[in-house]
Amino acid sequence: MAGITTETVYLPSVIEEAIGAVANLVGDKPVAVIAESPAHLPAAVGCSEPLVQVISSLIAHTIKVTDREQVRVQAELLPADGTTPGAGFAYEGMPALEERSIWAVVTVSDVEDQVKLPTLEIHDELFEMSDMEEPDAEGLTLTSCKSIIEGFGGYLWAEGQAGVGSRLHMALPLQAAGATTTDVSSLRRAVDTRLVEDIQFTKTLLLLVEDLGLQDLLSKDLTEAGYRVVITPNGGDVLPLAINEQPDLVLLDLLARDPLALDVALVLKRDSRTQGIPVLFLTSVDDPQVGTRMGAVDLVVRSVGTGALLAIVNTVLRAGLSPTSRVLVVETDEALRENMVMMIQAHGYRVTVATGPEEAQVLAERVDPGLILVNAELAQERDYWLLRGLRRISEDSEIFILADALSDKEVKAAISRGASGYSETGKLHDLLSQVREKQGGGQTPEGF
Repeated sequence: MAGITTETVYLPSVIEEAIGAVANLVGDKPVAVIAESPAHLPAAVGCSEPLVQVISSLIAHTIKVTDREQVRVQAELLPADGTTPGAGFAYEGMPALEERSIWAVVTVSDVEDQVKLPTLEIHDELFEMSDMEEPDAEGLTLTSCKSIIEGFGGYLWAEGQAGVGSRLHMALPLQAAGATTTDVSSLRRAVDTRLVEDIQFTKTLLLLVEDLGLQDLLSKDLTEAGYRVVITPNGGDVLPLAINEQPDLVLLDLLARDPLALDVALVLKRDSRTQGIPVLFLTSVDDPQVGTRMGAVDLVVRSVGTGALLAIVNTVLRAGLSPTSRVLVVETDEALRENMVMMIQAHGYRVTVATGPEEAQVLAERVDPGLILVNAELAQERDYWLLRGLRRISEDSEIFILADALSDKEVKAAISRGASGYSETGKLHDLLSQVREKQGGGQTPEGF
């Protein structure tokens, strides 16, 4: 778009600012504006100031014509197949969205998600004032909003029906998604592919590493170990490379910043073509659980030396991790949490970590864990509020509470409120082995 430079945009902040500006556009009409967004939304491509104007104008248009008491502003990721949990938006008639695998979408709506509405082009008649010649002094017409969004490589469209309500959808490209064209020949020339003569490669590893020294170290050690290694320093290249190369494993340098490695991991896990590929973080930061809290990665390993990395890569590839082999750990103690994660990873599971009850419920909804391990003290709070909530969310999950010791009465109380059983913390290894055996056809006892 002429005169405007694109930048990294964090949509939840933009939405918050836009909601604050709406009062200047609609006056005192008593309509509540409610914002809903994921715990983490990858950065989009755009420019904050015009996007604030666009979103506030979309909200204002909706408020002016609604007879309801509430307007919702929802931010979500939209995969290429047009399905996403919770947001409920559709994009029939918008085939252009399929050109990029994943989008950040902001929806302004005065109807519930399940209400079906016909898709409309913005230039179609939707609101009586949508193309008014004299818009509010600080507001934008819908056609102006559409022009701005298209200038950022995005799309603006609508769903609506007279007497029912409306939805306005704004899609923006994600910084971490890159250009997922089927032709990656130019991209392949820009990445470093390491091969060693006389070695028959059986597995391909795709690495995002910005540091040149670490690139050389990992390339040398991993290729000598028999892996085909594809390395790129650009996070925006990872998704298109993963789609075309279909690597057996993706390793992301947690220190990557443009885009964030977390955003790259989330994009990989939301694309149907790459969501089954295990993802590992390489990290040298003090807190090795920072990535798993996002529910986006399989394992976290440190980049100091490559011996441990090779061992974990071999373990992951042998285990054949699938998207369902995930364990959710709910534990407040950092040292205990780290030991648990290491042990669980050694059994070939992916790990997501929650440090409190509320975070645990949010993550359980998003990552669909097969096994949930809950600190007993957290589980017992508020009459087992956490256990009951986790059971409602994850009906088919195994939920075990962990403690140094519990009485029979406490174990029975936990089971009556949703737990599958109890294990002593020091016997976690035995519990994981039992769960693995049950998945193979055996049974898991209630406590051991």
